Amino acid sequence: MKKSMIMLFTIILVLSIAGTAVAANDFSDVAARHWAYDAVSQLQQAGLVDGYSDGTFRGDKALTRYEFAVVIARGLENYTKANTQQKGLLDKLSAEFAAELNNIGVRLNKLEKNQPNLKFSGNAEVRYTSQDNNGTVASSVGGAYRIRLNGVAKVDDNTNLGLRLASGTTKAGTKYKYSSATFTSFGANSAADDNKNNVTLDRIFLTSNIGAVQTTVGAQELKLGTTNFIVDSGVTSFDGIKFATAAGAVNLVGNWGRQQKNSNTTIEVASLEAAAKQGNFNYGAGYATLKDRGTVHTTLAEYLYGNAKYQFDAGFSLGGEYVYNQQSDSDKTAWTAIATIGDQEIVKKGQNNVVVKYYRVGKNSISRLTSYSLQSKAGAGVTEAFSDVRNLKGLNVAYNYGFSKNLTAYVAYQKLTDREAAAADDRGFRYYRAAVVAKF
Repeated sequence: MKKSMIMLFTIILVLSIAGTAVAANDFSDVAARHWAYDAVSQLQQAGLVDGYSDGTFRGDKALTRYEFAVVIARGLENYTKANTQQKGLLDKLSAEFAAELNNIGVRLNKLEKNQPNLKFSGNAEVRYTSQDNNGTVASSVGGAYRIRLNGVAKVDDNTNLGLRLASGTTKAGTKYKYSSATFTSFGANSAADDNKNNVTLDRIFLTSNIGAVQTTVGAQELKLGTTNFIVDSGVTSFDGIKFATAAGAVNLVGNWGRQQKNSNTTIEVASLEAAAKQGNFNYGAGYATLKDRGTVHTTLAEYLYGNAKYQFDAGFSLGGEYVYNQQSDSDKTAWTAIATIGDQEIVKKGQNNVVVKYYRVGKNSISRLTSYSLQSKAGAGVTEAFSDVRNLKGLNVAYNYGFSKNLTAYVAYQKLTDREAAAADDRGFRYYRAAVVAKF
């Protein structure tokens, strides 16, 4: 039924834009005083039909019999939600437009057979940033963009193939780079390797259910925790295997695999997480190790972490995450707190919220796989050591607004403070940003 309704919505969109495109005797307008208009209006007010593709029923516009059938079909999907009177209206409408409803069913069956197995969705972000680097390196003003395209193909009833195509900057010798610089700057110098616009197939994996365990194998997202604080999961991938299952009310996820930096460094990842929910309270804990299996074998990080989030009401939630790197001798803790004020998700027109994030990071706590990094001082020869993030604290405040279900925008302010540097070596910075995000 869900596939059929997707096609019905497509037909509604085509009809609302293009009008009638076939013989008039098949798609003649329904008379303005026809009882069906009043019946459908009542069903729309009850929330049982959506009408046109923009969610309205245009009572001031004459509908064809075919358009009526499409709207009625939407109401029939909600038949079990209707009361006795509303069911009577749906039954009466179904009888009146039986031929058209049957015609839709025949056409949908033909269309479904021709649908491609590989389906894509994605998002694109265009942003403009003004950044002040505290005088240690030149401040910057400019725009950038990024596109990510996700594909899913059904292999059989139990298995799917997933992939991702992503634009971003390149870096020689890097497979899954530490840097989170995935945006390409406007007017970037194509001769500079770090500024090239490069589109890559950065993820491809198979997901299958083996009994009660969902198993994913291949190049896939690396996700530790729930807030993207330990690892920026939108950027970071790894080659390996993931297991996900449930033990009663507890969800369990395990990862094992490798992330290649270059010919001399290969990071081995292993983790196990548990998460649960009680009412409005979500919480979880995990353990992860990151080891260099390249030229020199060493343990880079050994994380113990926990997270929690409480939904106070529809307009306010508070959460956070704490990380302890027991591999380090000092500066080994990091934490973040996140408050969301307003709509908790931006999924339709007019929704908005303010998200406030505060974080405090010890120099040896989290790695460059996170997105929280201070500026490198010009000419300082800073290495790309795995844990070279330095002591820092940060504040990010963002306002998000939905222009529609698939088009949102945000404005943000962020300040990162270098907690250990002298004034001449201060690598902190602040920025103001405006962005538009499109989902498709």
